[in-house]
Amino acid sequence: MFATVHAGWTVFISDGVTPSSDPALLAPLAITELLRTRQHGAARSAWQAYIDMFGNQSFYSALQTLFSGANPPGGKPWRNPDDYELFGALGVGSGGLGPMYPVAFLEIVRLMVDELETDQLFIPAGIESLAQAFSQQVFDGLSVAQRVVNTPVSRIARTGEGVVLTLADGSNEFADRVIATASTRAMQIDMALTAPASALSPQQCSAVNDVHLTSSSKVFVMTQRKFWLDENLPANIQTDTLVRGVYCLDYAPDNPDAPGVVLLSYAWEDDAIKQLALGDNQQRVQRLVADLAQTNATFAQYVVPIDNDYQTYVKTIDWDLQPGYCGAFKLNFAGGDAQSQQLFFQFQDGKQPATDPFIYLTGDSCSFTGGWVEGALQTGINAVCAVIRSLGGSVVPNNPFDNMSPPYDYSATSTSKAIGLH
Repeated sequence: MFATVHAGWTVFISDGVTPSSDPALLAPLAITELLRTRQHGAARSAWQAYIDMFGNQSFYSALQTLFSGANPPGGKPWRNPDDYELFGALGVGSGGLGPMYPVAFLEIVRLMVDELETDQLFIPAGIESLAQAFSQQVFDGLSVAQRVVNTPVSRIARTGEGVVLTLADGSNEFADRVIATASTRAMQIDMALTAPASALSPQQCSAVNDVHLTSSSKVFVMTQRKFWLDENLPANIQTDTLVRGVYCLDYAPDNPDAPGVVLLSYAWEDDAIKQLALGDNQQRVQRLVADLAQTNATFAQYVVPIDNDYQTYVKTIDWDLQPGYCGAFKLNFAGGDAQSQQLFFQFQDGKQPATDPFIYLTGDSCSFTGGWVEGALQTGINAVCAVIRSLGGSVVPNNPFDNMSPPYDYSATSTSKAIGLH
């Protein structure tokens, strides 16, 4: 039943599309190859064509444009609504994207162009091991971790000399420059970065306040054993019901007797918000297991925490409720890439003393790849270059501070609050 949508999406990614009235669009994989071979001018032109055609379209509306038109990739029009529901149930690799249908189509295509869902590797120690490795770096006799003051900041305000940090206890600390790495919602809610007299421009304040962060919830259950291996059960189940995506995780592949971990539910947007009302760990797990039983009753019966201990062996994360995050990851709505451009290039305001904000925005939600480490690292490097130059230091040639500028024209797709990009 998935043959039509699978063929259509695969052909679009590999061959592009030739609409009946608009110019042909280069295949996402062809743009990837241009980037890989450093043909940046051709890649920019190809991506600008996507902006011009799809900048104001949601994922769902763009799919309708592509696959319900006269020349659908794959040669067969998608049935409406059946094929769109099937495609939404499975998505493009990371899980069912039906809840993502309202987000911008450009965000989804960018995943394909940047190959962010290709050749992924499992990190047994968790992604936090990357941050820990950074924190253990030593220079001038002290590690990064030894230099960290771990305390909440409730306000960040620029002064003529630097930046004043208001801490949670009401005291103030002074910094010469500040790199803000939290989510955009935390910048607005927790740090008051867009309050009156902000160091940011009106357009940047609007972008911080309005860029869309996805809602997401996860429920992990540690089981006595890796039952899916013993019982020949699927390691991944995708549903269109409350439980949504189910993933079996093996953190000890060399030890067959080690416990298993089941990501019982990975849900996005409306499906994640629904789960906020499911009660405590036990109530939530049992409700989700009952839901899963509709799809695979044999699998569902094994999803029980070790010793029936729902407090120790169940972990729930509702990203909307997490302090310092207030949401899971950035995915723009249609027309929102103009906001991302405002945030991504904010660090370059430091080029002129009159516009230097002393505060530089970073993190994946200020990048074009929300939810991915790549976006956080790239914006972090950009901000560090800005700090060095702002304080009178020198940076190696071809650095992003001196050699990067907004390359795309969103004038046909941006909102009035984001006008004035160039």
